[in-house]
Amino acid sequence: MSQAVLDAVSSQTETISAISRFVHEHPELGHEERECSRYLCDTLATAGLEVERGVAGMETAFRATLTGANPGRTTGFVCLYDAVAAVRPDGRTEAVHSCGHGPIAGGVTGAALALSQLRESLMGAVVVIGCPADEIHAPGTIQRGGGKAISAEAGVWDGVDAALYAHPEFIDTVSRESRWMRRATAVVPGSRSLASTDGPPHTAAEAALEVARANVPDNVMLERLEYEGDVEEATGLVTKATFLLFGDEEQEVEAGLGAVRGALPDATWELGRLYEAVRPDDRVTAAVAAAIRTIGHDFVEDPPRLPFATDFGNISRRCPAALIGIGRQGGWAFHTDEGAAEFASPAGDEAALVIAQVLALAAVELCQPD
Repeated sequence: MSQAVLDAVSSQTETISAISRFVHEHPELGHEERECSRYLCDTLATAGLEVERGVAGMETAFRATLTGANPGRTTGFVCLYDAVAAVRPDGRTEAVHSCGHGPIAGGVTGAALALSQLRESLMGAVVVIGCPADEIHAPGTIQRGGGKAISAEAGVWDGVDAALYAHPEFIDTVSRESRWMRRATAVVPGSRSLASTDGPPHTAAEAALEVARANVPDNVMLERLEYEGDVEEATGLVTKATFLLFGDEEQEVEAGLGAVRGALPDATWELGRLYEAVRPDDRVTAAVAAAIRTIGHDFVEDPPRLPFATDFGNISRRCPAALIGIGRQGGWAFHTDEGAAEFASPAGDEAALVIAQVLALAAVELCQPD
């Protein structure tokens, strides 16, 4: 079966590259990915998958189901297609595909298309779940949250026996640890004085900077600091300070929240979703490791902890899961214009093809019944 899977993926090579290029050439920020969502849904529907659009109350999310001819388990693929909100020197925010979401969309969709060719011998079902808003700093993600966390809360992953999320990385592996994260915004109202800067909005801004300086940015990061108000005497003026709070454990996030609350005791607080650390599953990890070795790559058994948080952790705590790294010698220049060029190059096409191979091979193994 492994050779049949690889042959089916190989037959989709040009399509995988075309999907990657389309997404790369249509950069859209989180919860605004209308062109990419439509294109991916149409592509999957044409291959015979049952496509549901707008799932979990997210306009650009989708679920596409491929049901095999034989009974078995269900494996879900995370599909990404949002762009990075790149901040330019002149202050503009520009949507740029510099994090590998083109190859991810190409690889995930290519794996599903390949398996659709093997429907008669396929056990169980494969579900492609389009998750908007992976990039945490895009305006839509700040306002609504990440698509993986939202889909998990909405029950989209209920009934999935294994969730697979593959991302271009430095090594071929399954990540066993990541960080926790929460966004917290302090709102401090006051009034404008043309004679003094001693009012609450000003002192709140100073306190926000001080607490950020007093902590390591990896744990307490001041993401945004804004004044908004009128310019006349005694008119309204508001300070908003948004923090990203990280920790290796949930308690560390809570400690960071306590620190910023203590620095801004008079603020009203708006708390975002808790992004949970990934929880790997041994059975799913073994299937991924076998798939990576089948294509002749070395699988790294004990990778370093991921230095960031991902809302895939929220999925991994609701069903067995694996966050898969697809390695490249020298890695990638993530979130830079150099990285955008890398993902649009033959190296990006190769990453997409490997993602398709690993996902398809692992899914065939994981879909088998007990």
